Order: sequence, then C-alpha cells, then structure tokens
Amino acid sequence: MAFSLGLTADLMLALAARSIRTKQSYPPILRLSPGIHFETGPAPRSIGGHPAGKGSWQSGALVPRFRSPIIWIAGSEPLDSPEVARFANALAASGRSVFLETSGMSLKRRLHEFQPSSRFYFAVRFDGLESREGRRNSRDGALRVGLEAIRMASLAGFFTCALLVFEPSTAAGELQQLHADISKLDVDGFLITCATPDPGMEKKVGQLRRRLLTRRWALLSSLLDASALSAASRTSQEIERQPLSQSRPGDFEEGAEAG
Repeated sequence: MAFSLGLTADLMLALAARSIRTKQSYPPILRLSPGIHFETGPAPRSIGGHPAGKGSWQSGALVPRFRSPIIWIAGSEPLDSPEVARFANALAASGRSVFLETSGMSLKRRLHEFQPSSRFYFAVRFDGLESREGRRNSRDGALRVGLEAIRMASLAGFFTCALLVFEPSTAAGELQQLHADISKLDVDGFLITCATPDPGMEKKVGQLRRRLLTRRWALLSSLLDASALSAASRTSQEIERQPLSQSRPGDFEEGAEAG
C-alpha cells in the first residue's frame, strides 16, 4: 500500500508539531468541520485579536495562517459544497497533504473537478457494521457506494484511503471483515478511528490498528482522533505561525515509498 513521499514528510512534520506543547503551537492536523466556508482568497483582517468575517477560524480563507502540514476536510458531506474541489485543489498545490472525507455518494458527478496529486487523498468513510437486522440493507448499500467510489477514484489516478469508523456497537471482527473486503481493491491505505471518545473503544481501536495497519497509517489514525477532540475547543488565537523542529527521514524505521 502506498504512503506517498509528500505524505511521509507531512506526517513527520505533524509528529514534530505534536511534540510542541505550548499555547502557541498549532494542530498537527487542521480539521475543517461542518459550516466551513470554502474560500481560497486572502484571510480577512482580525478585529480585537479575533479573525473577522463569517466562518471564524474555520473559514477556508484563514487556512494560510495555520502551519498544520495536514488538512482534513470533513463535515456531513463535503462534496455537497460547490467550492470544495477548487478549495482542495488549491491546498494540495500549495504543498499540504489534503484528505477529503466522503461517503462516496456524490463522487461520480464531482470527480472531474478534482486534480490528481501526490498531496491529495479521497478518504472514503465506512462506518462500523451494525448487528441489528434493520440496518442491514442501509449498511450494505453504503458499503457498495464506498467500494465503487474507491474504484472510480483509483482508476482516475487519485490516491485513496478507507476510513474505518469504530462505532460503540461494532465488534472487532466486523471491522476486520470490512478491512478484508476493501483490501481487495486498489486502495492506498487505511485509517481506523473512534466514532466517540471512550477509553474502552480507544483500547479496542488501538489493538485493531496494531493488527491491521502499517506503522504510518496507524500514526496518522491516532493524530486524526486527536484532531477531532481538539477541533471544537481550539480557537484561532491558539494557532499561530511557529517554526517546526527539524525531522529526519531516519526517524522512521520503514522506507518512504511504502506504508
């Protein structure tokens, strides 16, 4: 499975950012959540120490202020935003690693708007399997949509990864089955995250990561979980431009071309 050189470098920077534990530090992964305004113009002036304009620090126009090496575009369905492709293309071209989380439902009609790049990944989301019989048809339909989205994006030359979300009702074996089914496709990697912060769930997820993921994808998964916890409470005043400590390729045991 591929872990691009650009993403390898940005993961190293993200880990370095995580080690800077001061109020002036910035999140290793900048998570853009629901309500974001996908703007690519200059950031508005600040008023009284706070950014001006709609969207607060979540506005896409403010992204250049943040030194986070990895950008995660989330929300109920980012592909429903008319501007998301232009926004994602611009971020990837600027040298950041960009992940766009999607169910895959709208990918067919929007795929032509995106540009393949070693800095851009479609992260197709797969929620944990539900044991209740009433959810089976919905689950199977979502699985088919997600698998087809990975096929389409891969054939078009995009990097793809499967985002496996561990739900409270999910059994470890069910997520393993999802992993096995998706592994039959030309997917570049996997991420496993918790649906909700819970010590018991986090322990199970940690075990699944060690069992199913390579070291880099497991590290990226843990950073993604941490970004979800901090996104709601972090403000623009807490995220300022800071120099990153130097990281060396030797800090990783594995080669850069595989993850």
